Amino acid sequence: MKIYDKKNDRILKSVTIYLTPEEAHELADSANILYKEPSNHHSHIANKDYTVEVTIAVYTPENIKQFDSKSRKILSDEIE
Repeated sequence: MKIYDKKNDRILKSVTIYLTPEEAHELADSANILYKEPSNHHSHIANKDYTVEVTIAVYTPENIKQFDSKSRKILSDEIE
């Protein structure tokens, strides 16, 4: 698992995410889809007015080439 702060270009060790029940449902559904079909590789979960967004991604040796070069670099120690 990697938590990447894109704005500050750094890896975080911990993060807290506060969700409404609807957002939690969307996150759970998206994670389930990615679990079943990792070839989709990522999903975006946004709040009602799309001012806050979380991107989740599932990486495997088979789908790593779908990620951009920065993501592949971040995940390089995770994927062999």
